[in-house]
Order: sequence, then structure tokens, then C-alpha cells
Amino acid sequence: MKNFIHQIYYNAPTYKMLDPGFVALDNTANTRPDWFEFWVILNFLRNNPLEENAWYGFFPPKFRLKTGLKSEAILSFLQKQPAATEVALFSPSWDQIAYFLNPFEQGEFWHPGLRDLSQKFCDAIDLQVDLKTLTAHSHSSVFSNYIVAKPAFWRKWQEIAEAFFAFIEQGEKPLAKKIGANTTYGSAAHEAPMKTFIQERIATLVLARNDFKVAAMDFSPHGGIFTKIFNDDQRTRRLLQSCDLLKQLYCESGDEEYLSIFRKTRALVPAKCNLLP
Repeated sequence: MKNFIHQIYYNAPTYKMLDPGFVALDNTANTRPDWFEFWVILNFLRNNPLEENAWYGFFPPKFRLKTGLKSEAILSFLQKQPAATEVALFSPSWDQIAYFLNPFEQGEFWHPGLRDLSQKFCDAIDLQVDLKTLTAHSHSSVFSNYIVAKPAFWRKWQEIAEAFFAFIEQGEKPLAKKIGANTTYGSAAHEAPMKTFIQERIATLVLARNDFKVAAMDFSPHGGIFTKIFNDDQRTRRLLQSCDLLKQLYCESGDEEYLSIFRKTRALVPAKCNLLP
């Protein structure tokens, strides 16, 4: 199986951060820094034919810093998957994936207004998804474009990405202005356009609307817990793992009882602030 897993660099310092096991992807021109990795991925897909059944990924320079994973771990994980697998996920924020109903609910906590603006975009292109009720879990949630997939996935991603780009660049000015406005991330000192955080969730929309065969690296046994919002103890870890499993069971069966138990279990997770919108 061929692997074309790229790692993006912007300058000499980010070039030094690259993992030699990935394909270096030059974005030193950085003609649209307001779009971050989204612009790089979209233009690659526009300008390069993809080999069917090959793996493609587009990681940022800080991938190893954020995940703790080297290229050897990624390639080994892919090699162990059945040939029919089409998507592999490597999102390390397993605790937030488990706790929130979906990444748009999670995004609403960190960037107020994100879910409503995302819904308006989905409605505008007739995507027919309700972001307040969409249920996503560790096998259907993606953060920071930490995803490797075959061309079938990337074609679906590009369809929505092109629509999103046109929606912002050529769409209704007041709404596009809101989506293009800055929001904080990490701390009050760091800002980026809201569209940056919406585009990171396009992969989740694709997985919600298509029946891809997905593999996900399990960070939950030993992965970090974000202590700004959760306690880092075994009880919290087990409750969060239960939350993710209950969401998976609901999505597989459609049985509302699983969703009801998920909400009851989530209420038991000790949180250091009000996390829900």
C-alpha cells in the first residue's frame, strides 16, 4: 500500500520540525495565511491526481508535539489495518471527543458562535445535518486535520471544502465577515479566524454523511486528559471512555436509550467549568 503522508512547513524553523518519514510539503509562499493548513490541503487536491487505494495525509509541523507520534507509529498502524479500511484517525483530544456530543458542540465551548455559523453554512449548501443533534465519537470525530485517508474520502472532503471556500470568499458579506472574524484559542493572547476552526471540522461532516470504513488510534488508555477542564484521575478516564462507547453504540443501533445513558454518564464526569452551551 502506498503512503503519501505529507507534513506542511512554512519556513526554516518549521522545516526543522518535520518528521523524515513524512513527505515534506512546501508552503513557504504561504499566499493565504488566513486559511492555515486548509489552503494547503485544498490546493494540493486541486492540482494533484490521487492514486486510488493509496493513503494521503496532511499534517501540520507540530503533529508530533501534539500527538507524541512519530511517522513509524503512523505507518505501522496503517499497515495493520484491513485492506478495506479507507480512513484512519489520529486525534489526540480523546477526552473532549468523548465528552461532547460532537466537535461542533466542543467548538461552541471554545469559540462561541461556531456551531451556529457552521449550521448556517450547512443549510446554505443543503447539507441536511443538524449540528445540535449530530452524534460523533472517536471513529467519526476529527480535530486539526489529523486524518489519513484514501482518495474516496478526500473527494468528498474537497466537495465540502470548495463550497466552504466559495461561501466565505464570495458569499453573503455579513455572514462571511462573521466567519472570517478572529476568535481566541488556547488563551486570550492567541487569535485566528473562526473559519479556521470550522474547516477543521469538515472531516467530521464527511464521516457523518458517508459510510467509510474507519480505523482510529485509541488514545484513551494512556493519553493525556486536558486538566483545564477535567480531573486527571482513573474515575474521570473511565467515565469518558464510557461516554465514547455509548455514542458508538447509539450510532450503530439507533437505540435512543444509549444516548440517554450517555447524557447521564456525561453528567457524572467532574468538570472544572460549565462545558455545555
